[in-house]
Amino acid sequence: MRLFAALTLLLAACAGCSGVPDGPTDDEGPITFVDGRDTSSGRQVHRLVERWNDANPLETVKFLEMSNSTDIHRAQLMTRAQDLAGVREGYEDRCYDVMNLDTVWTSAFAESGHLVPLPAGEFGADRMLPQVVDQLRVGHDEGRLWAVPWRVDAGFLFYRRDVLEAEGEDPPRTWAELRRLAVEVAPKHGLAGYVGQFADYEGLVVNAVEAIWANGGDPLRPDRSEAKAGVEFLARGFEQGWIPPEATDYREEESREVFQAGKALFMRNWPYVRPLLEGPRSAVAGDWGVVALPGPSALGGWNLAVSRCSTHQRTAREFIRFLTREQTQGELFRDAGWAPSLAGLYPAGGAALPWESLLGEAVRTALPRPTSAYYDELTSVMRERLRLSLAEPSAIDGLMDDLAERVQEVREGR
Repeated sequence: MRLFAALTLLLAACAGCSGVPDGPTDDEGPITFVDGRDTSSGRQVHRLVERWNDANPLETVKFLEMSNSTDIHRAQLMTRAQDLAGVREGYEDRCYDVMNLDTVWTSAFAESGHLVPLPAGEFGADRMLPQVVDQLRVGHDEGRLWAVPWRVDAGFLFYRRDVLEAEGEDPPRTWAELRRLAVEVAPKHGLAGYVGQFADYEGLVVNAVEAIWANGGDPLRPDRSEAKAGVEFLARGFEQGWIPPEATDYREEESREVFQAGKALFMRNWPYVRPLLEGPRSAVAGDWGVVALPGPSALGGWNLAVSRCSTHQRTAREFIRFLTREQTQGELFRDAGWAPSLAGLYPAGGAALPWESLLGEAVRTALPRPTSAYYDELTSVMRERLRLSLAEPSAIDGLMDDLAERVQEVREGR
């Protein structure tokens, strides 16, 4: 253990961050864990933290919930990390020891020197989904990770099964079919056609990227016709009304609440909504279904990282192992609907339950969003042009041409 502690300190020093604390870092003791708001059915994250604290009274975890907005969540984490960079005393109580990071944030936090590289073997990375682990490698070093995959995400299309059955219709397999049903069927039942995530935050990028992929486009080449067609599909949806205008303010929870209240025919969302749709407050319990998106889904996910400022990194790593072990991930799979990072928890044969099979296939085939050390700038310029495009379809050509130039500048660090 002494050798491992020394190696951990050496790795941290090699990362070149001036904010490495003077005191011991690989120690045991209380830690702070930060995540987004716990919207899971039954508040599963709170339950896990309580279980840990009951079993580890000398290494308790203080759980802090960040904003439900992923952009605000990221900004709060980055601001705290920057504030503590270079601080030599009094930082212990202000350090977020374990941070849950969106998969596209991890590179920026690592490049900024705010994370401790972690030994992949210590966390069983070889048993996790390889496409998820590969995004978290330290350069080309197969032995270290910037963070440990915890929960994985892929988008799905949720639909009103009772309505489609009454109309003799099957769930759509293409976006064109979805549009037809949203235009022809939804109004007959007093429903909005389709709701997704179109507010000014990362979810807008995810929804747009999926539409671009569905049309054979490349989100990093938005000036090409295929990418423009994907954005225009969404913009025309707003113009024609089968996507309600209110959806420009919808994040995951707002779209979930609309669908759960029985007010929309289709919804794009993540697996976590599934148990909530069957909950006691759901107006659609027993009347909804779920299928894969008509096109590729963006690969989402949240990864557990250890902060450079942590003075109790041993406890931080033990807590991450607790959250990512097979028993814990299996419980979250069952009770919260979260897709696990452990490949072995996905059923492989035909005997699997339909949802489990559907989830496993969606995660394995999901495509990663572009990652960059400048992802904050990249997503910011994308959101700005996408919002304008949704509001004014006739301006899409010029906006996407301009976006292509800005994307190239950001990727080059200019």
